[in-house]
Amino acid sequence: MDIIGKVAVVTGGGSGIGRGICRALAQAGADIVVADIDFSRAQEVAADLAKTGRRAIAFACDVTSEAGIESLADFAWAEMGRVDMLFNNAGVVSVGMAVDAYAKDLLWTYNVNVFGIWHGSVIFARRFLAQGGPAWICNTGSENSIGVASIGTGIYTSSKHAVLGMTDMLRHELAGKIGVSIVCPGIVKTDIWNAGRTRPAEFGGAFSGDRLSERATSFGLDPDAVGRHIVDCVHHEEFYIFTHRHVREVAEKRFAEIAAAMDRQWPEGATEQPLSTLEIQTRVMAEAAVTNA
Repeated sequence: MDIIGKVAVVTGGGSGIGRGICRALAQAGADIVVADIDFSRAQEVAADLAKTGRRAIAFACDVTSEAGIESLADFAWAEMGRVDMLFNNAGVVSVGMAVDAYAKDLLWTYNVNVFGIWHGSVIFARRFLAQGGPAWICNTGSENSIGVASIGTGIYTSSKHAVLGMTDMLRHELAGKIGVSIVCPGIVKTDIWNAGRTRPAEFGGAFSGDRLSERATSFGLDPDAVGRHIVDCVHHEEFYIFTHRHVREVAEKRFAEIAAAMDRQWPEGATEQPLSTLEIQTRVMAEAAVTNA
């Protein structure tokens, strides 16, 4: 995906990985709409990007609102004339054991991390298809999407599994029309540990972040370096975008566990082999085509 001269929208662009993506996009020659629930932060990033000579404008957006994302798309097309790339990066985390969590924690996390990305992907994909030409959607998942265990962030981890599932579905449904990527970062030096400062009242209101989490993120990667890596991977049209090598060990361990279970349950030489989902779908679609001919 060529970056030069393109227009990108970045949610959660006011800080952390989102800000790093915005900076990398500007360096690569793109114009950017910086969207964030914290408008003052979005404005600061946009003003900083403008110094590079690229056009950058800020927009206040709460991704838990489908209408808010529609407004973001309306604004981006009206101001920029077109949009070529969407980076669904806004994300939150609340720390605590899953058995101690409340429904409001689950609802807040999923409304941002899952529904925010879902609505962003669908709303922008429809417009990309109508616009025509190359387009790209990049969703921020996590190393937890791949199976990295993280005690105390069960709700967050489950939400990031959902992000991988929906992003993988999108790349197959949109194949040949819109490019798709998922970012699976490890710990990055951001202030996601304090995301609760902007939690809306409908999801329980604001709360202060966990100081142990703050300390943990202080050991993370530089978000600007991560942003450059993400933009470079989108340029090279990668689906999976990784920031930490240890994720490979986790993925290999998970595959080995799955393979071992299948070998026990379906030993080599077993004669009964049920049809795969793809085979069933292909057969049903073929039958439907004949019926409707």
